[in-house]
Amino acid sequence: MQKIYHKSLLGIAVLFFFSSYGQQKDDLKKQTQEREIQTFRTKISQYEQQQKNEVQRLKSLGHKEFISENGNEKQLIGSDENGKPMYYTTLNAGAAKMTKADNLYSGGGIGLNINGADMVIGQWDFSKPRTSHELLAGKVNSYDNQQNQSISRHSTSIAGTLAGNNGEAEARGIAYGAKINAYDWTNDVNEMLSEAYYQGNNGILVANNSYGFDPLYLQTYQFGKYNVTAQSWDNLMYLRPYLQIVKAAGNAREIDPGIVPQVSAKGGYDLLEGAGVSKNVLVVASAKKNVNMNSDEAFDISTFSSYGPSDDGRIKPDICAPGENIYSSIETYDAAYGIYRGTSSAAAVVSGIITLLQQYYKSVSPSQSYMLSSTVRALLAHTANDKGTEGPDYIYGWGLADAKRASAAIYNNIEGIVNNEKKTTLIKEITLNQGNKYTLYVVPYETTQPLSATISWTDPQGNLVSNVVDLNNPNVINDLDLKIVKINSNGTESAYYPWKLGGMSNLTGAATNNSTNDVDTIERVDIKNPEKTTYKIIVSPKNNVTPLLPSGFQTFSIVVSNVDFCYKDDLITLVSPTDDISTSQTILAKQIVASNKIIASVQNVEYIASRDITLLPGFHAQQGVGFHAFITPCFDMISVLKYMAQMRTGSETNLSVDTNNVATNTDHFILFPNPAKEEINIKFSLQNESAIKISIYDVSGKLVSTNQSSSKFPKGEFIKTVDTRSLQQGMYMISIETSEYKETKKLIIR
Repeated sequence: MQKIYHKSLLGIAVLFFFSSYGQQKDDLKKQTQEREIQTFRTKISQYEQQQKNEVQRLKSLGHKEFISENGNEKQLIGSDENGKPMYYTTLNAGAAKMTKADNLYSGGGIGLNINGADMVIGQWDFSKPRTSHELLAGKVNSYDNQQNQSISRHSTSIAGTLAGNNGEAEARGIAYGAKINAYDWTNDVNEMLSEAYYQGNNGILVANNSYGFDPLYLQTYQFGKYNVTAQSWDNLMYLRPYLQIVKAAGNAREIDPGIVPQVSAKGGYDLLEGAGVSKNVLVVASAKKNVNMNSDEAFDISTFSSYGPSDDGRIKPDICAPGENIYSSIETYDAAYGIYRGTSSAAAVVSGIITLLQQYYKSVSPSQSYMLSSTVRALLAHTANDKGTEGPDYIYGWGLADAKRASAAIYNNIEGIVNNEKKTTLIKEITLNQGNKYTLYVVPYETTQPLSATISWTDPQGNLVSNVVDLNNPNVINDLDLKIVKINSNGTESAYYPWKLGGMSNLTGAATNNSTNDVDTIERVDIKNPEKTTYKIIVSPKNNVTPLLPSGFQTFSIVVSNVDFCYKDDLITLVSPTDDISTSQTILAKQIVASNKIIASVQNVEYIASRDITLLPGFHAQQGVGFHAFITPCFDMISVLKYMAQMRTGSETNLSVDTNNVATNTDHFILFPNPAKEEINIKFSLQNESAIKISIYDVSGKLVSTNQSSSKFPKGEFIKTVDTRSLQQGMYMISIETSEYKETKKLIIR
């Protein structure tokens, strides 16, 4: 018997190679991705050249290429679909204290020393920052000669807000230990694609873009529209899934409605443009600066900050941050400082916060990768401070970014370092295959705190839409649904749904949470006062008919808080001839016990477990087979053992038992629904911690299936769902065996 044991918290991989073909699956995937990137790069280069030609045409008609106006720098960037001029414009109007980023610094009160050291931020802007400024000395790694060489106030101020240091203390940047790779905005997409981090390459994780299209040159239909820019930035992030682009929402609400009627047409709503309508880009609104906040709600929106939504009703902006009275470097001389206002500054604050969080996430477990950008968005939305009516809105998005709460979630991540401390947050990155759903069973830690789950995913580029005002066709491609289900003792289910907003038909309405969300790529479910019972968190594609594009899967990130105990399927046994394998496949479980055979010359058969894999006598792989066995706690399984290693402080803090629902001494578990068709729920109780064994027998007494937990469950009440689709119609007996009892009930499959 070969047994593969989990050797460390971070996991090891034991590889069985029966041919030199072992890496071909990964190689093919990389080759496909590189082809997609090259195709995208070529497309963008052609578009950029087309826009350069349009700039020359428009200049010949008398349009200025550069305009300096009211503290903003503007540049003719090309034309729209109708050949009309399009201008990029800068968006100008203690940020660290208001967002609690200063808590992560040395001496910040939570024992950390996170300041962005060894991190690099990408900055795209109008032109070159003043690199000789005392706040920026040694801070800007690169700014090549092909870029706009004029030194601008905007780029100098934003660079200072991002990473400034060694100048006046009040002007110190959010990630003051980081450095900057700076570019002008002319070839932004291709440059971001080249600079972006991917595994094996030390690129940037954050790209700050404090600019957008000038509203003075936009037609009504262009506000909120998913256009070529939004599509390109979405595709860029899909191809480089670790890169988070951060964009300023814009300052359109302070423009004279007499010049831009859209400003007042909807009361300040529907003012986002271009990349501000992207699904994957983090769009940032500006809040008034308030360094003496007496509560997490003590902030207000800036009078200039543009409101959402996108035309299809998505929650945009995503987040807000302080963007007024931001003290930073300016370009006039090397010790010059000024005060700025605008969503440009707010975006720079968020870019700095993301840099700190990525540094901290990596420092908690240095051998793990950085967070995917989808994890960054889920984390910020999950931990933001809400304002006003509960739930998101089209003004603040999910609320004010809170670096302290986000870093606490990373510290409390069950998948991170245990350190003999109780951990109550789960942060995971999961790949969902076509036709599958992800289910996690969760017991809340405290009934006085919300049980909350947030998912986010980097969606493929959406489809371009026609030039119709407020066309509400959903831009989402891979629509995932999040819900939390409480299974009641009578067999009924109580479902909790994500927040969503009313779209263009109800711009000011409060968020609702009574049905699925069909448009957003960030979804959050909150149960304000959960019971001390088992909940199911379910993530699934909208339906099994529409394929997950482009390759039949979608990676998503999930953040769950207020977690006491959670579990998934424990054991997969492959011990009968029917389990023999003849096609490429991946088997996932906490434990895998196998004596089956791989009976064809098939490649890429993977067994992945979070605890151990046992290969019994009889296991055999034919010559030429490519077989891999991996052991890691960080794939799609929560190790119960890890929870048991956390310090539970006594029986009175363990899971309580609800005597109204728990079965009597002679009736220790309940089956529902019964008769069953596709699955059966087993609700059982434990007075003491115990392992669980569930067995199903047919009417002749033959054992049909066995499910054995690999570790002990704590005292409490739990629900286990068993898939019964493989069972024929008829009557069965189902048995539960624990250290306290063994009991059998009749099960009918119809």
